[in-house]
Amino acid sequence: MKPVLFFFIFLASLAFAHAQTTPIQPMDGTDCSNLFFKALLEEDDSSISGLVASDFTVVGFQGQPINGPMLQQAIKEGYIVIDSGMLTATSTRNYGNVVVVSGQWSVSARIQNNNFQGDLAYMSVCVKAGGSWKVAAVQLTPIK
Repeated sequence: MKPVLFFFIFLASLAFAHAQTTPIQPMDGTDCSNLFFKALLEEDDSSISGLVASDFTVVGFQGQPINGPMLQQAIKEGYIVIDSGMLTATSTRNYGNVVVVSGQWSVSARIQNNNFQGDLAYMSVCVKAGGSWKVAAVQLTPIK
């Protein structure tokens, strides 16, 4: 259970760790979700901070919510390291300015030096506000 908790904390910190000069501009909600997971894989906190909404939360394996600043800090300080990750079985539901993306994420990661490898079901909610797409919420659930 500790590796799972640490993985979630790691994901939280990834959101704000790396700096980037040109902010990412997603084309749509699906692209926004995909770019978020790509930024996690690359541990690019700067991209994540540009992709997440101000009230962003990610809900981890035990149901604990982590906000954007906590995720950014965990990434920046190296508490979360994604070694590999692949999204599959992606499904998108479009509701105008809200998009719900779900699928599976096969991931190998280290969370506070605890290894995690497995498949997660994910759901991300992306919203278009102020002319740009942002990730508002992410839910991660281990597949047993």
